Amino acid sequence: MKQPSRYRLGIDIGGTFTDFTLVDTQKGETRGIKVPTVPAHPEQGVANGLRVLREEAGLDLAQAQYFVHGMTIGLNTLLQRRGSKLALLVTEGFRDILTLQRLRLPVPYDFTSRLPEPLVPRNLVFGVRERFDAAGNELTPLDRTSVEQAADQAVSAGVEGIAICFLHSYRTPEHELEAARIIRERHPQLKVCCSAELWPEMREYERACVAVANLYIQKNVEEYFSNLERILDEAGLATRPFITQSNGGIMDLRSAAAAPVKTLFSGPAAGVIGAIETSRAAGHENLLTFDMGGTSTDVSFVANGQPTFSSAAELAGFPVVLPAIDIQSIGAGGGSIAWIDAGGLLKVGPESAGSDPGPACYGKSQLPTLTDAFLTCGYLNPQHFAAGRMALDAERSRAAIAPVAQKLDKTVDETADAMVQVAAANMYAELSGIMEQKGFDPREMDVVAYGGGGPVMANIVAEEIHARGVLVPRRPGTLCAQGALSADFVYDAISNVQLFLDEAEPAQVENELAHLEAQAREWLASQNAAVLENAPVSVTFFADAHYDGQAYQLPIAVDRAALEARGCTALADAFNAEHARLYGHAEPQARVELVRLSARIVAKTPAFNEQAAAVAPASSAASPKPASTRVIRHNGNRHVACVFDRSTIAPGQRIVGPSIVEQDDTTTLVLPNWVATCDNNLNLFITPNVRNL
Repeated sequence: MKQPSRYRLGIDIGGTFTDFTLVDTQKGETRGIKVPTVPAHPEQGVANGLRVLREEAGLDLAQAQYFVHGMTIGLNTLLQRRGSKLALLVTEGFRDILTLQRLRLPVPYDFTSRLPEPLVPRNLVFGVRERFDAAGNELTPLDRTSVEQAADQAVSAGVEGIAICFLHSYRTPEHELEAARIIRERHPQLKVCCSAELWPEMREYERACVAVANLYIQKNVEEYFSNLERILDEAGLATRPFITQSNGGIMDLRSAAAAPVKTLFSGPAAGVIGAIETSRAAGHENLLTFDMGGTSTDVSFVANGQPTFSSAAELAGFPVVLPAIDIQSIGAGGGSIAWIDAGGLLKVGPESAGSDPGPACYGKSQLPTLTDAFLTCGYLNPQHFAAGRMALDAERSRAAIAPVAQKLDKTVDETADAMVQVAAANMYAELSGIMEQKGFDPREMDVVAYGGGGPVMANIVAEEIHARGVLVPRRPGTLCAQGALSADFVYDAISNVQLFLDEAEPAQVENELAHLEAQAREWLASQNAAVLENAPVSVTFFADAHYDGQAYQLPIAVDRAALEARGCTALADAFNAEHARLYGHAEPQARVELVRLSARIVAKTPAFNEQAAAVAPASSAASPKPASTRVIRHNGNRHVACVFDRSTIAPGQRIVGPSIVEQDDTTTLVLPNWVATCDNNLNLFITPNVRNL
């Protein structure tokens, strides 16, 4: 295997800050920095961060030969509805597929709630004469004239691309592929996306949504990649980045440009990977990851060191039926704005000030945000924010909170404390529902706190939900960027089969699994990455099945050895066991239908562990010496908190709350009756202080 290059660079663009992690493999050191995100020109935030690394840190970026990038370009494009103008071709008679959606109210108990407006209006949805049935039999040949007329009308309307989603194309994609060929011949300037090529999901509405979303964000993503390449050239980086995916893996720039919909949850997924890697090294395997940024807080559950996955995510009201790490977004972040509702109650969020104009303390607005509350409560040092690159205006925070305080008939300090408690209550309410639904017991879990605001808020939330403890990584503010560097190459290949297991031959299933494995290995070979030379590669197989008559499927792992030994009975038994685990019952006598098979290939990227020299030696002192003290407010009480510089804390030392731990990328709050212990990897583990209970 080739010797690794000196620098490994990870970048993650968030809504408020752009994070950088630079690993020096020669010195065994890791450096993390944060710079403000430039929402209108996100590549500029990358340029600013590279300038800091080059000029302030004196690094030769030409030596960075491995580069992984997480981003929210596609996500923000979709949320802000600033994508391309598109048309959609559907089977004749199905023009209303995007309008009807699933005819479910977004909020079941709120009859005033409305379904989201489709990304493609009905006047740009065109029916095409063609038809296959569910068994793959051609009922109506593709009518070329119908395709040409639809494409011509779309072009006359000024569209930039055409998505194609025909009935049953997940089973028989020939008509979609032929229609795409016709359009490209007739209008080569158009972008075309076939739903069956992108993700052959059985359900037409979900498949159409994925195809439309992919094309909707593609132009903006490609423009960003083009601008990014220019920025990298100017900064002296010859390498090009790999892009993190929603499934926690990475892919090359070309693959990401072709299927940007697979990057929608890119940044949050990288954070979960970083949290898992950090926690595993510290001996923690059951986790609630807690990534608090400026706009929202992303949470995910990890059981036995493995992330939980979902293929039924929803974004802006639209289904995203692609394999992804199961991440739930809570509408509370550092930029969440405080307001008073019609009933006179204090609310925090979901509207956010973002990074521009940002919280009042940033100096550009008068918006009272959660960050302003943190500052007013004494949790933040106004002169030590973002490594001192940004001074916070405490008086401006107080002035912004004052109108809210007046309406509540409280002092500014009391209102700031109440804002924090309301945000914690919001998080508790949402987390309780998620944990109950997914069957996780917080008493057996550790909260992994990261993101700019995560370590400030995590102890408060952990106390609310009765979590076992809080793990604060060494560099929590840039963990998403660090996690990107830990991500492996991952690809999911799927095939719809529709076989009843009591009739299926094992050879049918085996042949399909072999085909999927070949497809996955072909994708891996196409990545053309030097780090893949001699990389360990694993392929795992899954099946989606249901009882005859059920509308939705359950995923199960496929044991190929059991399949060979016991035939399809092994799959039926596995499905019955999973059904019993999830729902408390099974129907062994019922017919089980195999709906879909999938293969996931994982190629491990070279691991990097910081050298022992980079880790501070254990100290004989039980506790570090505080740098200062500061009065803080929490839950209606005033406390004198010791303030510590995290760089002075050695393995084995304890910090008794109430305390504040400051570092360049974030601040950690340790509550009264809790204690933080520094482990050998310089993580802080915060647990209830049993001596004071």
